Amino acid sequence: MAAWYDERLEAQARAYEQAQAILFLVRFALLFALAAVFWMSGWSRALGAGLRNWFSFPFAWPLVCAAFTALAVFGYEVVLFPLSVLADYSFERLHGRLEAEFAQWLGGFLLTLLLEVGIVTGAFTGLYVLMRIFPTAWWLAATAAYVLLVTGLGEGGAAWLLPRVRPPVPAGDAALAEELRRVGRAAGLEIEDAAWWDFEHQENLAEVRLAGTGRRRRVIFSAQAWHGYGRREQVYLAAHQMARFRHGAGLAMQVLQAVLAGGVFWGAAQITEWAARTHGLPGTSAPEAFPFLVTSLFALAALAGVAAHAVLRHLELAADRFALGQAGGEDVLQSCLRIAFEQEPFAVDAPGWQVVLLHRAPTPAHRLAQAAGLKR
Repeated sequence: MAAWYDERLEAQARAYEQAQAILFLVRFALLFALAAVFWMSGWSRALGAGLRNWFSFPFAWPLVCAAFTALAVFGYEVVLFPLSVLADYSFERLHGRLEAEFAQWLGGFLLTLLLEVGIVTGAFTGLYVLMRIFPTAWWLAATAAYVLLVTGLGEGGAAWLLPRVRPPVPAGDAALAEELRRVGRAAGLEIEDAAWWDFEHQENLAEVRLAGTGRRRRVIFSAQAWHGYGRREQVYLAAHQMARFRHGAGLAMQVLQAVLAGGVFWGAAQITEWAARTHGLPGTSAPEAFPFLVTSLFALAALAGVAAHAVLRHLELAADRFALGQAGGEDVLQSCLRIAFEQEPFAVDAPGWQVVLLHRAPTPAHRLAQAAGLKR
């Protein structure tokens, strides 16, 4: 392995990723600790009573719920501000991943904080509205809303919308297009042609996207993938994406995510209702029960995430096997990883706990080991 990556840079990237994983878990644990303090101190009841006195006019409950959520989230972020400075500013500068001065970083942090408070407040206020409209089945309505949002704003929506907002440039490479059609037929897809994105700020753009709906797709490469990879690597990346549509794998993953989301909302509804009534509250829809609701939602979502990520890692390895069979052996995968590493160093391997708890994809070491095994 040492031939394709710089071991010093890889060690730095591995240390960085492990430290970030630990900081993420610390923040996650503090969510539960602070929620417990919020309830046990009596601040939750006091805040709910104060807001009801402040918004005393009829039908003010949406404002009470929104204000309660906004203040709770803001308080959580204020308490965690020192940790945010450590993790998002000092630590990032230490590893050379942030060049901004503190004042500039603080401005971005405050803007992000306002957006976070707004989004979380809107989401939980929406849940409280569903609780009022569907007292016993709000979790089902929340699941339906989640599925619609994920479908509309996720991969499916982006595959349809992005090419219309940012029309790609036709590749004009008949040989590549024919090769992609061959791979597409093996994946059960009809590939129209190839193209690439020609606009700035593609940092968060996938290297390859299959635009379109149903079986008819267009392969669109990012500018980096189009200019930085060779023909075999481009075919490999496209084949890896196409594999996600074989045998209904993509649809099955969406169904699994919907089922897991339903389980999270249902479980949170049961736990919060029990906890609220046990502690003398009228039910889940009471703003004072917010600590129970948020901790049950996040705990169950974390468990669902671990399960979903395990399935995703399995599907990614299956996609690798398909792509290796269509575009070459271990050397083409190693070439793709080498080019990606040159763009931004990453950890080649990770501890088991980090993979199980946080990774959506298998480690490069795992992928290469599978490829080497297939070669034998």
